Amino acid sequence: MHFIVSWDINAEGEEWDALNAQLKECIEDYSWARPLSTFYVVRVSAPQEWQEIKKNLIEVAEGSPIRIHLVIGPLMSGGRYDGYLPKDFWPELEKRIA
Repeated sequence: MHFIVSWDINAEGEEWDALNAQLKECIEDYSWARPLSTFYVVRVSAPQEWQEIKKNLIEVAEGSPIRIHLVIGPLMSGGRYDGYLPKDFWPELEKRIA
């Protein structure tokens, strides 16, 4: 199973780096791939993990004095992504969605 998550942080420099690090901490214990700057495909083994990650990401966004927008996709099994990425990246992405 996997899901996608992407965020925008309305900050620059060190503030952006710190908030981005807090958001990434929410997924650091899981297998993920980052095809775009702040777009992640995250592999989880159970719906409870997805719920916990989602809760933690939203807590970071809501607790920040700086505006953070999040899009968290539904939990999915399998599927296919298309786009234009370096050829060597596609196998990394496939590992997370298989």
